[in-house]
Amino acid sequence: MPPAELVSEVETRARAAALISLFLDFDGTLVPIAGDPAAARLDPEAAATLELLSTQKDVVTTIISGRALEDVYARIRLDGLIYAGNHGLEIRGPQFRFVEATAAALREPLARLCYALAQELRPFRGAIVECKGLTASAHYRMAAEEDLDGIHQIVYAATARHGQLFRVQPGRKVFDIVPRTNWHKGAAVEWINSRLPEQNILTVYLGDDTSDEDAFAVLPSAVTVKVGAAETGARYRLSGPAEVHEFLLWLAHSAVTT
Repeated sequence: MPPAELVSEVETRARAAALISLFLDFDGTLVPIAGDPAAARLDPEAAATLELLSTQKDVVTTIISGRALEDVYARIRLDGLIYAGNHGLEIRGPQFRFVEATAAALREPLARLCYALAQELRPFRGAIVECKGLTASAHYRMAAEEDLDGIHQIVYAATARHGQLFRVQPGRKVFDIVPRTNWHKGAAVEWINSRLPEQNILTVYLGDDTSDEDAFAVLPSAVTVKVGAAETGARYRLSGPAEVHEFLLWLAHSAVTT
């Protein structure tokens, strides 16, 4: 059973709301962090719970991830959900599609940055550069501890060579390279909520990474949940994907969604 305080607040506030707008990060929240990002898979029980949630008329579920939109969709493949990829820079729902303009205009310089970075990080075994169209990630979960300072220096130096176009956002065993724009996961949440059929909304957001803190910061009235042990601005905490699944299972079967 999820924490009693979390359950109590969701139950109480859902009764006064017309709709629950549920936001879920993917890696580290719905699935455990994998050393190789390509290896992350949603287990069948969690997939079944998401499918059940997708049928609830009073719950709108958004998967909001640092992965590219098509990547995260391919790992879930439920058409009843909204998908927000690249930290919310691209969004697709049943009735809308969005790509942040600044990020879209920087596809080519980002591709050049990724190519150069991959060449420079080649000597570091276990370092992976992932170019995701609108953002990039330099993963080092599988790299040797003694190589981390070198990886850090190379990522920051390579990004700085592109002037003020991009910035580095450290995450969980990853350096995300994102365009310098005012858009982030929190802005994406507000954009999605403004386009839902009801405006009397209870927003519930679960995430584990640094980028999720942007959402926690701009959602003071939401039910915000940090997954994992890191410092956070969220109001509640769950230990990991297993406890997240317990909460989602409770939500899917709870009277608050009927």
